[in-house]
Amino acid sequence: MKNLACFPIAFLSLCMLHSVNAQKVNKPLAVPVINAVTANNNLVSKFNKLELVIDLTAAFSNAYDYSEIVVQCVFTAPSGRKDTVDGFFMQDYTLNVNGSLTAVGSGSFKVRYAPNEPGSWIYNLSCTNAEGTGVYPVQSFQCVASSEPGFIRKNSTNYLSFDNGTQFFPVGENMGWQSSNVVTDYTNWISDLTANGANFIRVWMSSWAFGLEWKNNYNGFSGLKKYKQSSAYYFDWLLDYCKQNNVYVMNALNNHGQVSTGVNPEWTDNPYNAANGGPAANTWDFFTDNTAKAFHKNRLRYIIARYGYSQAIQSWELFNEVDWTDQFATRRTDVKNWHEEMANYIKSKDVYKHLVTTSFARDMYDDATWNIPAIDFTQTHYYVDAPNIENTIASGVQTYLTNYQKPTLNGEFGLGPDGNVLSAVDPSGVHIHNAIWGTSFSGSLGSGMSWWWDTYLHPRSLFNYYKPLTTVLNGIEFVKDDYKKTSASTSGGGAADATIVPAADFGSSTALNFTIDGAGNISPAAGQLGKYLYGSQWNTQYKTPPTFNVNYPIAGQFKVVTGSGTGTSPTIDITVDGVVMLSTNAAISTTYSVNIPAGVHAIKVDNLGTDWILISNYVFTNIGSPLTVYALKSANNGKVAGYILNNNYNWKYLQSSGGAVPPAINGASLQMTGLQNGACSVDFYSCATGLLVSSTTNTVTTGTLNLPLPSIAWDLAFKISLNVYKFIGNGNWNDPANWSNNNLPPSLLPAGAEISIDPPLNGECLLNVAQTISAGAKLTVEANKKFRITGDLNIQ
Repeated sequence: MKNLACFPIAFLSLCMLHSVNAQKVNKPLAVPVINAVTANNNLVSKFNKLELVIDLTAAFSNAYDYSEIVVQCVFTAPSGRKDTVDGFFMQDYTLNVNGSLTAVGSGSFKVRYAPNEPGSWIYNLSCTNAEGTGVYPVQSFQCVASSEPGFIRKNSTNYLSFDNGTQFFPVGENMGWQSSNVVTDYTNWISDLTANGANFIRVWMSSWAFGLEWKNNYNGFSGLKKYKQSSAYYFDWLLDYCKQNNVYVMNALNNHGQVSTGVNPEWTDNPYNAANGGPAANTWDFFTDNTAKAFHKNRLRYIIARYGYSQAIQSWELFNEVDWTDQFATRRTDVKNWHEEMANYIKSKDVYKHLVTTSFARDMYDDATWNIPAIDFTQTHYYVDAPNIENTIASGVQTYLTNYQKPTLNGEFGLGPDGNVLSAVDPSGVHIHNAIWGTSFSGSLGSGMSWWWDTYLHPRSLFNYYKPLTTVLNGIEFVKDDYKKTSASTSGGGAADATIVPAADFGSSTALNFTIDGAGNISPAAGQLGKYLYGSQWNTQYKTPPTFNVNYPIAGQFKVVTGSGTGTSPTIDITVDGVVMLSTNAAISTTYSVNIPAGVHAIKVDNLGTDWILISNYVFTNIGSPLTVYALKSANNGKVAGYILNNNYNWKYLQSSGGAVPPAINGASLQMTGLQNGACSVDFYSCATGLLVSSTTNTVTTGTLNLPLPSIAWDLAFKISLNVYKFIGNGNWNDPANWSNNNLPPSLLPAGAEISIDPPLNGECLLNVAQTISAGAKLTVEANKKFRITGDLNIQ
């Protein structure tokens, strides 16, 4: 949970919600009549917006209430498929040069649709109220082909792709709400993103941002089922602007404070509150009361009708950090049931089948919710002041992939819940850089999402870190090659300490025994290691004192570093191989250490005092590697993409050293197993520029690669391609001297093999007719002159 104490309270001068009674007809009551329909275009490009403006005569008192009036359209595709979409009532505005709005007209019903098949379409419009249903003559339009990629989908991998099959790897940040002016703020922020290759933001529909429904007479809101049209119009503008700039939006539909009296509480002003005339006597009734759920479904229906057509919507996020709502621990089954009902409702109304997700603040929640079939991907939020926060996030990624068998994304991260300290503790944003690189190579569907966009990331121009990352990522085919995390380790480069940062929040640690390997990795992951060390009197139901099984290659130390919070009278008790080595009263922000001889040991940490104390980290000296590797391997074991970090190059080290960078790591090597045998090409990339810095070759023998690494001052990215044969210069194709490994490609090229040309040949590249290409093989020339075997023989 981040600190949300300082919500923006200054807003643009917004026009009040226009009364919809202008279209009400009181006498005589009659079946609705659709007088005319105006289309924005009768020739619509595939996946683009057809918008219908509907002139109708009908009786209703609330144009936003689908139980009173329903405008609906059935679209029939050239293939015969039918999509039924709702209409919606909206007030039009003129967007002024200063970002303010001026109302235009009295509002109208509209229908929006994005066709996905070229050809002739027809559509049938109807309007239904209490008096009956009126229909309009069948209309038609033409859809033409376009280069639009379509909507974002899941596929058989842990990554996402568009309708046209191209991958979507999100890189970006939270942009929850405006600082002052929606248009100027988002224009500036999104321009910063797109100039650096990023493509993804997360936005809240909160009462101070793009929320539609809130307490009557509060900042232009009008209560339940009365949707604030200025906010709705600004969200229209944002989606259009994002679409123009190839930026995609995770839309958080609800935030926890709306249903909380304790954490960022807003319940007092929530229109669902019975004190404000709503149906919920208590906060938790929001999730169970049938009337409350019907109100919420009405809002979902409106949101889908108005915005569902947009390709810019990456996903609907049902709730931000729903575990911060009141009494969640005892009412989480009700919350799970609400999520299942709402997710299924969205699926029933959203013909575009946008992805659906939600989020929790803590890892302890909630298996039942994540396992709902209609929840398409999981999400983590991590706020820890760990030196290497990227390790915590990456561990969480693997835990979630294993536990739920769905793609996963880190939706928020930060160094603790208070963003005000970031400029002081990490002015250059090292934790941002490390986190987005580490998460991108962790198996996540995208990079981690920093939270502090408005007070830290953009004011300090830290968005520049996205450019080198996206430059490297654009050359990796995550979906096509079906990359997954693979085991990788390093050796050499000197001894180092292994620092393990617990990541399981209050009551959520699930393991007692952990193994620390020779590289300093922990198993099970740190996501199961508790931040809280519980005492012997309170919260004993959560007590899981960890035991670490570790082999010290040389004598060293074991350290327990406490965090910034504590209960009453805790202790730190360290037992090594059954012998108590330390037992003392514990204080916050203190290091407790014991000496450990070389060899295999079981180290247990307990708290025999009264109540809990926070643990910042555990340190094992002289055991870890100075480098951490995040590596992904293709499904055919022929490619690897990864990231290597000098562990000491982190915000905490730089803070304690006064900004002096740590020594570079020299003489290290990378070890990987489970690869295809044969020659391989290795490219190293600068994480500061995204550019290639060096290339080498190596050989995989019995599935094992041992790769010497260049000097690593901060970090490096790398790509490994097996069965790559590099032809150098314009010499004789059949001369081994002209191949980088002095070895001609075999007469029968293996599946997945590549032939690359360096430098690019001038003129035609001829394949010697004596060379045999495997049946169905194809050499195609990509932009970088790399020849790849993909199908029938064809030299281009």
